[in-house]
Amino acid sequence: MSSDKFNTDHLYLAGFPAEHKAQPTDIVTLYHEQRFDELNAVVVCRDKDGNATATFGQSDWSCFAFSRKKEKNNLNFSELDAYPELQRELKLFTYGWLFNLSPQQRKAVTFSTVFTRLVQAMNAYRFLAKESARSLSALSSTNMRQKLDEYLIEREYSSGTIKKLFVTINKAIEYTPWHRIALGFAPIKPMKEAKRLNGLESQQTLVIPERLCHAIYGKAMALIEEALPHAILIAETERDLQDNYIQGRQILEDKMRDGSVFTFMNSDGSIDNQRFAVAIAANQPKQASELIKPLAITLPNIPLKNGNDFRRYLGQLIAASYIVCGGFSGMRDSELDKLTPNSYYQDSLSGRELHLLQSHTFKLGEKRETWVTAAVSKTAIELMSILTKRWRLEVQYPDEQYANSLWVNQIHRSHAPKLICDWNKRLQRFCKQFNFVVTDDDYQECAASNPRSQIKIEKQVVVGQPWPMGTHQFRRSLAFYCVKNRLSTLVALKQQFKHLYLAMAEWYTNGGQLASLRDLTVDPKIQQALDEINAESTTNKIFKQWHSDETLSGSHGKAIMKMRGDVPTIYSSWDIIYKAVKDGKLTLHGSLHSYCKSGYDCDMDGVVAPQFCVDCSSGSSIIDEQQAKWWQKKHRSLSAYMETGDDITVTDRSHYITQIRAAENVMRDFKMEFTPFEAELNIMEV
Repeated sequence: MSSDKFNTDHLYLAGFPAEHKAQPTDIVTLYHEQRFDELNAVVVCRDKDGNATATFGQSDWSCFAFSRKKEKNNLNFSELDAYPELQRELKLFTYGWLFNLSPQQRKAVTFSTVFTRLVQAMNAYRFLAKESARSLSALSSTNMRQKLDEYLIEREYSSGTIKKLFVTINKAIEYTPWHRIALGFAPIKPMKEAKRLNGLESQQTLVIPERLCHAIYGKAMALIEEALPHAILIAETERDLQDNYIQGRQILEDKMRDGSVFTFMNSDGSIDNQRFAVAIAANQPKQASELIKPLAITLPNIPLKNGNDFRRYLGQLIAASYIVCGGFSGMRDSELDKLTPNSYYQDSLSGRELHLLQSHTFKLGEKRETWVTAAVSKTAIELMSILTKRWRLEVQYPDEQYANSLWVNQIHRSHAPKLICDWNKRLQRFCKQFNFVVTDDDYQECAASNPRSQIKIEKQVVVGQPWPMGTHQFRRSLAFYCVKNRLSTLVALKQQFKHLYLAMAEWYTNGGQLASLRDLTVDPKIQQALDEINAESTTNKIFKQWHSDETLSGSHGKAIMKMRGDVPTIYSSWDIIYKAVKDGKLTLHGSLHSYCKSGYDCDMDGVVAPQFCVDCSSGSSIIDEQQAKWWQKKHRSLSAYMETGDDITVTDRSHYITQIRAAENVMRDFKMEFTPFEAELNIMEV
């Protein structure tokens, strides 16, 4: 393998020691010559100190030097430990993807892409293991491919997952000239096959039902607002509990060095960790309840009897702060992750005070961005800044982009603080602890608000069970309710969500417009007033047509002029006309070019071709002087257009001429001056 094809710069940060970067190794030859001991010893990844963190033979490749994220830094093949041939083949493919050994010399993909490919490939390899196959080439068999299709259908994989699986298989095929494994089948058409096996459209993230949204967000705000005045006391209580643990451990270890024997000490020299933890607690200078007591007195409404209660309360405050920051900004999880004590600030625009959060976004390249938020986010940031101050000094951030992140926690007193990774579990635990359960009404609202998520609702939303909260629901819910309550435009949401296209912002609002229309209500008194005004206006118009000397055109308009000397009883007075209008016996609907006494019983030909209303076949049209002026303008514009001589089809020409002639008839009725249009005659020799 030539070193120029083995460029690993895309995997490392600038400044990573060159001598510790992975070196080119011809693993393909080792693989095919079955020199597995040598193959297994090949180093896949080293840390910056030169220590090997992953070798080919290991089932779990620790690749933090490539990834540098708070989680998903490992490439794990352990599910295939019982199937060494399948595992070795998948490792070979993954090695090629990781180091960009594509014979087509494509642009190198990121580590996260390789991670995703492995996850998708594992779906296929689970199937191969189940069928006792020894290679991906088994899919070249028609029978085996049919079984794979059935396997994917039975497990109800989404069309998106199936598509990604086939894309990954195609990547294995693409690398064939490099890995030299004869797979024996042509590339798969991912989109076509995904639709064939699962025609269901992608399920959208759920909007939180309004009642639950109010309850969850309200509880989060109440918790942090209650806690902020006592934040220093809470932080000191956490520090005292940790110091008490360290002292207890030190006391116990001193006793062990002095020769004391304990039940947690096994005969082989190992330690029973569970018993060891109990022994540490027994040797702590103070009881946890004693250290927590000052806080318990300060916050009598919070259950704080022991260390477990305190840990639960601290977790609730962290979750509540995260909910507030995410719920009122719509930030992505990866953007919320980078919030620091300095992320909140205020600004003003046109005299209006704005509450803003700053963080990093990584869509289309890393950059610093700003999100508008609610004032309560300031409370959340201040609270977390105080509660996590000590932890932020002790935590080992995986990458400088996470530096000083607020979202850290010390779950176990024997371990150092870590970045929080399990947000969905934490949010679901929050809903469970405070009994935010789904009611029948919540379920019905959820179904109505999420028209593109019916399968997901059936699987995840259960009446009587806690709401299945997730981080991405913040964005979806914010967009939905902004549109439903007419609080924002799509353009503003696009800016807030940092979307490249307006269509993506619109996707997040899905269902919001319909919900807005469903919720529209009109005050009955206002509606009654509008109805009365409409009836009076219609009555005035009809009365004027019959009891004045104004000129009218149209088939019914001309009839009115003839009958003015002998007005029918129904038109004899304003009061009689008004009663008839209120009772629905008389109607009058107008447009720019005419009125119609038939209302919605009209054949509506005039909607497309207004010339039909001039001499209405049903005898219903009325044209007054104002509408006659519209016909006058129509005559001028169409005549001018026809005289340009532009390419006008015979059909269009006929359509325009009939409108011109109708306009001339109206203008004659009103004695308006006009120049009659002379249609050009085409003389053809025969």
